[in-house]
Parts: sequence; C-alpha cells; structure tokens
Amino acid sequence: MENKEKMLSYVKYEHELETEYREKLAEAKRKSDVRDVFAEFIIKFLRKINPDIPASLQEQIRFDEKEFQFEFVDELKKVVDELSEGSDLRAIINRMYEAANHRYKKIEHDENLDYFRMSNNAKK
Repeated sequence: MENKEKMLSYVKYEHELETEYREKLAEAKRKSDVRDVFAEFIIKFLRKINPDIPASLQEQIRFDEKEFQFEFVDELKKVVDELSEGSDLRAIINRMYEAANHRYKKIEHDENLDYFRMSNNAKK
C-alpha cells in the first residue's frame, strides 16, 4: 500500500459561509459589488482557517477590470500559498470564484440587454 500524505480539508469552513456568500452574490447589483463580495468572503474564509489573518489583506486581491479575473499579491499571496500546501484550499477558492464569475457574467449580460433596449427605444 502506498504511503499517502494526509490532505487538509477546509470544506467545513466553506459550508459555514456558503449560504451567506451565495445570498450576498445574488443581492449584488453591479459588477463591482460582485468583486467586493468575493474579496470579503475570501478573507472571511481564510480567517476561519487562521483567525490571525488581518482583514486588511482584502486589499491584496487584485482584479482585472476587463474580465472577472483575480490574483493575490504580497502578504496575502504568501498566506494562500502556505495554506494551500497539502490542502483543498485552491479548489475551494476556485469554487467561490466560479460562483462569483457566474453572477458577474449575469450582471454583464443584463447590462448589455439594458443598453440594447435603451438604444432601440431611442430610435423610435
């Protein structure tokens, strides 16, 4: 039998935040709201794993303005890299990102429809 390294799982913390996270995403009216909710809940999630992580690290999540892409920088990147070793942290962050990205794209789609409707009404 192979000697497998034990993997840490943070799914328990994910489930504790999941309902509130999805509700906040659903309430988001603007793309910037989605970015804010995503960043807020990433930090909430990381603080469940390690309460010593400062909430101010939320500012170290950088977003691409054209697409809903993110990256961790500076101290937050180090924290995430450390906590990711031998754990399911990256997979959980990816699931959180996918939920936020879905909402972001929905808002973007709705904005495009509204713009289309406005330009059609202006022609009448």
